[in-house]
This record gives sequence, C-alpha cells and structure tokens, in this order.
Amino acid sequence: TREAQKSADKSRRRGAPPKDLGVLPRTTEGKENLESVTAPGLRTCDGNPNCFSTTGDYELADRVTKGVDFLIPPWAPPADARRPLAEVADAMRAYAPGGGGIDGGGFSIERETDAYLYCRFESLKKGYIDDVEFATGPGGKVLVRSASRIGYTDFGVNAIRLNTLAAGLRSKGWTIAEITPDTHRDYWLAADEAREATFDSSRRDLAGGDAK
Repeated sequence: TREAQKSADKSRRRGAPPKDLGVLPRTTEGKENLESVTAPGLRTCDGNPNCFSTTGDYELADRVTKGVDFLIPPWAPPADARRPLAEVADAMRAYAPGGGGIDGGGFSIERETDAYLYCRFESLKKGYIDDVEFATGPGGKVLVRSASRIGYTDFGVNAIRLNTLAAGLRSKGWTIAEITPDTHRDYWLAADEAREATFDSSRRDLAGGDAK
C-alpha cells in the first residue's frame, strides 16, 4: 500500500550527497609539509573508516591526523585503452548487487561521460547510500573515490566494492592495488571491531578484512 511504502521510505537512511562531488580544484599537503598542492581531483575523505580516495595529503603522518588512512593509488588502464571510463562503466554494469553481502539495494549510474563516472550504491536493509566516482587523471590514469554518506565505519563495504570492481578490470589488463589489511590496517581494524559488535548477521558475515 501507499502508506506501507511511505513507512518503508522513512526507515531508509540515504543521507545527503556532498555538495562538492566531481572534479574540482583540491588542496592537499605536499611532501614533508614544504608546500600545499592544488590540483584538479575528486573529493578527499574526512578520516572516518568509510571512505577511499585518490586525493589526499602526500605524507601518511598528515593523513592520519584526520583518522584512518584512506589514500589509494589511481587505477591504471592498459596502454591501449582508448576509453578507460567506458571500461569502468562496463565493469559497473556487470557488478552483481548483493555479492559479498553488500549493495543488496542495487546501484544506479547517475552520470557517465568519457571524463567522469558517478554511481550510487544502496544497502539492502537500511538504504544507506554510498557515492562512487571515477575520473580521468594525469597520465591516462583513473581517479577513484568511494564513500559512505553517513555513519562512522562502513564494516568494510567500500573496500569490498572497490576490490570486486578492480578484480574484473585486472582480468582485462588494468593495474590496480588491492585494499587489504596490509595497505589499510586501521580501516580494517575498525571494520572488524564493528562487525564483532553488531547484532546484524548480514554485517557480521561480510567477507574481507580480518586485520590483526
């Protein structure tokens, strides 16, 4: 019924998207704090363990003053890739919502050009929305950002999603670093602790992580 649908919609926790998504001038701290760098890029992260971005301060010590490390290297397509973001979009369309226990609410591609790709992913039970962006960057590489709109920890969801998409692209010759407890230990520790504390079985059973 309409009333039931309204009630269901009220229980969804979608949150509002950041107002500065997309490729904009971003200022980050440079090497050894000698100078700040302003360059076109995607939004950075605020340090909560629910976000990854290719935009961030150069030094790890600067990044962790905000919280956990979130910086990931840009994704590198094969040298002969003519439209890298089209390949990312194809990988997105092949993505199976609910796989790995995440994104059971599905996803939508909100904007797609040769230079920018913006998608929204939704959780099944609460309707949490994650914003995921890709953009062409220097040297033909692809800038990436995947982030939850609300909450503190994401239980590992953003890492699982990016790792899944990356695996499909690696099979086509892309070079993409996996997000693991070795590369982002504090992020996975927060995810593991949140899983152990929750009563939500779907969250407790998520794959990935197990940081020690």
